[in-house]
Amino acid sequence: MPARPQAAPPSRILLFEGAPALRDYLRLHLETAGYAVSIAEDAAGVERSLSLRTPDLVLTGAGGNGDEGLRLLRHLRGKLTTSAVPVIVASDRSEILAQARAAGAIGLPLPVTREALLRVVAAQLPAEQLPDQDAARALRIDVPTASLPSTASRPGPAPDPSSTQFLLRRSGQQGGGRSSALASQELRTGTVLFADIRNFSGMAEMLTTQELADMLNAYFVRACEPVLQHGGWIVKLLGDGLLALFEDGTEGPGHAERALKAALLLCVVARRFDDWMAHRFPDKGLPDFSIGVGVHTGNVMLCRLNTGAGIDTTIVGDTVNVASRLEEQTKKLGASVVTSMDTLKQAGSRFDTGKRGSLLVRGRAFPVEMTEVVGLQPRSGAGSRHAETYRQIAEAVARNTAVIVRVRDRLLNETHRIRALQQPSLMRPADSPVKVPGFRLIRRLGQSGMSRAFLAEYEKTGALRVLKVVDIGNGAVDLLQRFEQELELVSQIRNPHVATVFEHGKTDSHAFIAIEYFPGGDLRGRLSGPLAPEKALAYVCQIAEALVAVHAKGIVHRDLKPDNIMLREDGELVLTDFGIAKDLSRNLNQTTRGEALGTPYYLSPEQTITGQVDPRSDLYSLGIMLYEFLVGQPPYRGEDPLTVLQKHVHAPLPILPEELARFQPVLDKLIAKKPEERHASAEVALIALRELNAVR
Repeated sequence: MPARPQAAPPSRILLFEGAPALRDYLRLHLETAGYAVSIAEDAAGVERSLSLRTPDLVLTGAGGNGDEGLRLLRHLRGKLTTSAVPVIVASDRSEILAQARAAGAIGLPLPVTREALLRVVAAQLPAEQLPDQDAARALRIDVPTASLPSTASRPGPAPDPSSTQFLLRRSGQQGGGRSSALASQELRTGTVLFADIRNFSGMAEMLTTQELADMLNAYFVRACEPVLQHGGWIVKLLGDGLLALFEDGTEGPGHAERALKAALLLCVVARRFDDWMAHRFPDKGLPDFSIGVGVHTGNVMLCRLNTGAGIDTTIVGDTVNVASRLEEQTKKLGASVVTSMDTLKQAGSRFDTGKRGSLLVRGRAFPVEMTEVVGLQPRSGAGSRHAETYRQIAEAVARNTAVIVRVRDRLLNETHRIRALQQPSLMRPADSPVKVPGFRLIRRLGQSGMSRAFLAEYEKTGALRVLKVVDIGNGAVDLLQRFEQELELVSQIRNPHVATVFEHGKTDSHAFIAIEYFPGGDLRGRLSGPLAPEKALAYVCQIAEALVAVHAKGIVHRDLKPDNIMLREDGELVLTDFGIAKDLSRNLNQTTRGEALGTPYYLSPEQTITGQVDPRSDLYSLGIMLYEFLVGQPPYRGEDPLTVLQKHVHAPLPILPEELARFQPVLDKLIAKKPEERHASAEVALIALRELNAVR
């Protein structure tokens, strides 16, 4: 029997592009399709690359003035060794494309989808030079050094600017006109994958801002590979999270199977990226790198929004929410990949599963049955090489899971500080609406929907604590899960300006959390008019210190206001109420579409428009409080919440009285309408606030 011919080496593509976003985008799609890509950022880089080896194809952008790509084209055509090499010139200018075609090159209009790019590239190469899409290729992880742009392509038939496909425009290009409302919506069916880095907040505390950016850039370039290789498209990169959608439309496995394969391969990426972390940060003592992945199948609404700086595409709906919730369950189950049973059934019988459970999701009458996915079996008749590939996958998943379990168990075993206080007289038994073992309720502090807050005595020590109780009866398991998820985040924070969480538990009908008691009440009770500038500044600095600690854990408060700022007996301010009660108490049937979370007087413009928040949203709320402390009332008021929200978005920035003018620059920075125009972080804002003391 004749020997099987060896596979040809991957086609070599020289990529000449100076704009980082476009260069990294093109490189990512070419490399994940199996091409060997060499990068040249300038003419000298081109010459160095050509001196080493003649490429099979050259792909170049037009450049800032539109002539760099054409100059390279003329240079290549004038050299004997490269005169016949195919050249593709990518540009968003029709005149440049026309000149490229006239000179014998291929013109590639921008923006371009992944599939359109690969189709044009493949058309310029002989069939024998096209990459071999071998199953084991998904395990290949290169070491690119550049960052991934914030958008990626969705597979589609052609680059149609009017379609709902996710497109990339040249870095720095601005959309015309003012931002508008929702441009278009389209219902799709597919499988959503949501992946997040475990213990990211711990890493963030140990790295500088630049180091953290380098880490995320390197990780996302690698994490996108298995998604793109299995026909998914990257919807969003959200902090340390990745949101992707898999759809049908091509021959081969269905979207559920491809999504679960990509999820498992992300664990391989995590395993190898842990080695990268150790090499890049050898002296940091960072925790082991791991991820959690949630996968769910169903309908999504694909939305395109004109933001004023281009088209922003996203997906929303129950399927996205469930995938995100399943990802959260990886921490509780001690699993790497958690999927719904519906997705598993569609994906086929080749997947190995582990722990199982049920997840009650808000708005659903029945729970989502979920399962851990731990591996994948080779197809019948697959060779030993394929078996080794799947063994490596299972090994990577097991290792990733072990890291998750280790971190989870450590957090569960941490003890919390107990603060003893004086004991007032106890509540009469007839006034006690709930029974919580170990506590004697003294008096009710407040109530909201299904949540109530009580002053209680901890029987073992006699210490006073605030007991927040949430009704989880009538099958409201979802409330308990959200309660526990919020607790897991908040209990990690150790800062004098953040409320201490002592313990939590549940009875047959209630879940409860015991937190620090503040006899001084909340800050709202101290605001009867303008504060002295020095006191206002001191208060805002303390709140900013709390935000530094909160944001370091990856938490966005979302409802920063004087009502959630408490006072200790010594007058020290403490940030509390991270949504533990207020969000859980919302009636399951009263959540309206497009509803923004937060209090209207302090809500950031982005919360009003899209509901999307990041730490800069809290800085906006901090700025609103700074104005209120100085002037005696919030800057934006109205007869109804909608009027107030519209003012946050459209009204001009408020002007402080002349005697408070020294606060104006910091205030303007805190409450800028666009998040990117605010302080980059709470740390930066705190520095700016403290510097005000020097100019009194």
